[in-house]
Amino acid sequence: MRRARSLKRIVADLERPVEMLEELVHQCSVGFIERYGQPAKAIASAPGRINVIGEHTDYNEGLALSGAIDRWVVVALSPRGDRQIRVYSEAFNQEATASLEDPIANEVVGWGRIPLGTGLLFAELAAVDAGFDALIGGNVPLGAGLSSSAALEVAVLNALRHAFDISLDNLELVRTAQGVEHEHLGVKTGLMDQYTSQFAHRKELMLVDFRTVSHEYIEASLKGWVWLLLDSGVRRQLADSSYGARVNETRVALERVVRVIAEVSSFRDLKEEHLAAVDDDVLRRRLRHYVTENDRVQQAAKAITAGEPEALGRLLRASHVSLRDDYAVSCAELDVLVDAAACWDECAGARMMGGGFGGCTINLVRASAVNCFLDHACPEFERRFGHTPAAGIFHLVRGAYVHQ
Repeated sequence: MRRARSLKRIVADLERPVEMLEELVHQCSVGFIERYGQPAKAIASAPGRINVIGEHTDYNEGLALSGAIDRWVVVALSPRGDRQIRVYSEAFNQEATASLEDPIANEVVGWGRIPLGTGLLFAELAAVDAGFDALIGGNVPLGAGLSSSAALEVAVLNALRHAFDISLDNLELVRTAQGVEHEHLGVKTGLMDQYTSQFAHRKELMLVDFRTVSHEYIEASLKGWVWLLLDSGVRRQLADSSYGARVNETRVALERVVRVIAEVSSFRDLKEEHLAAVDDDVLRRRLRHYVTENDRVQQAAKAITAGEPEALGRLLRASHVSLRDDYAVSCAELDVLVDAAACWDECAGARMMGGGFGGCTINLVRASAVNCFLDHACPEFERRFGHTPAAGIFHLVRGAYVHQ
């Protein structure tokens, strides 16, 4: 019973996303004044994201079906009169500093490299010769696969663009945010997280094509069903995981196909019959996930548009099997949660979500059966791993926004 009451509190909170964001913005505004002695010139928010399907495809010009959720990073910011950057995180109760003259010091690790790296790339891109003070707040869970780092990058860049009155279009902003991951975190991520955080619409998912870097919006109302996330509690840093290895493996595999099949020159040219050209079983399975996952994304968009949750659920389950077996980015905790969901009729389907090696599962659950689903899905996990997975239901919200 304790778990059911706790979830009801979560659902009640999430039914007021606008008020929740207003509270976070107010807290950040007050916190900035208390710390720096004056009001912030800009306050911007950027949401975390869910990815319904289309995992590990964005960095290879693939497809994804994603949306922003009612969990935000909020950044209050003001330019300085010198070239110093000072950034304070309420979540970590720490300040990180840098200078426009110097690279980020080696001792700055973890969260601090993200806003400092964002500031340095922005200053270079916009030819800005002044630093800034910033305070970071919000409520995106850290390390849960909801893209807290991308939300932070996007929020900082929106605040900087406004505070310094710089003309920077949204796609350039998103690419700059991605550059922070590449240059300052050492992770060759794709564009999905930042792209979704910037461009998302309320109550809609985005079908994103990363070859053309374009998207279309899909109304995401599956009446009577909700997106429930279960957090495995396993935290991972992509820089410390095998994420980079997967990026390299797929590119090596593509090169082998290109050498022997004339009509293939890019990832999106690949078809399942081309995979036989790869003589290495591991590399062949990496490409098989890519090809089949792109097909699942297209089918999933049709299932949502047609209002067919059961068809969508089967695609979610197939996606997890592919991520587990062909792409090898799952873990025991995620597999137990997905297997438990598969045994319950009121859950249409589930899969691991995000980069993998930990984080959350995304579950399509009948709204009237959420508490029963938790009572069914959690006991085996508790028995195996000794703790209860955190649960939450999320609404789809708009992307990044400047509040002042």
